[in-house]
Amino acid sequence: MLRFSLYRMVVLLCVAIMLYTVYRWCRILFGPGPEPDGRQFQHTCNMTEHYRHELERLFERVHRLLEQHGLTHFLCYGTLWGQIRMAKMLPWREKAEFCVLNEELMRHEEARFIRNFYASELRIHYLHSEGIYRIFAQESTAQHAPPYVELVVFQLDEVQGMYKRIGWKRRLLPPNCDWTPSLDCFPHNLLQGTLPKRPLGHHHHYTVPMGGIELQKYHYPDSWWKEVKVRNCNLQ
Repeated sequence: MLRFSLYRMVVLLCVAIMLYTVYRWCRILFGPGPEPDGRQFQHTCNMTEHYRHELERLFERVHRLLEQHGLTHFLCYGTLWGQIRMAKMLPWREKAEFCVLNEELMRHEEARFIRNFYASELRIHYLHSEGIYRIFAQESTAQHAPPYVELVVFQLDEVQGMYKRIGWKRRLLPPNCDWTPSLDCFPHNLLQGTLPKRPLGHHHHYTVPMGGIELQKYHYPDSWWKEVKVRNCNLQ
């Protein structure tokens, strides 16, 4: 007959807690990035034209503020896919992204930077774990969850010659790009020189990285070449 002493039960409980903790951290640290559904390319076009137009207006307002601060900002992630495939926001997305550079943000006083958004009737807050600023319009007319814009912050690693995502959860992992896919690394030469501008939405042009789709090869290494699969959608 197998006997369980109190000591054995405590040891088993500690081991179970440790295994569960490791599992949860792996889900957090190696889980999907800013656009988890974009990596699967399976969507339903459930956003209305009104919602998309509101997102485009918010995106333009954020763009103007970033220009006023003299900050480099360029299309990335799902917003760059929208520009490449449709020259407008993808009709299944509830948000849009600009990627920005940490070394430029550090030159600005953060409190003043945030106040300027509130002065423009925009709400902004920083997600420390992800290294993302999330921005909403104060006067959104969306009936359900309002559209929002994310500023995804990247930091240049001069030793590797790569830009990498910041955020405290990534600082717990090896800094090498090959070992840590969640760093979303891309080579610094994609931001060298005068960056081109491409159309997105109604009569607006925004900065994109060099090479167009080249950035997506790094952020979507397993699926960047695949066709988009959608339902209830006319992408023409």
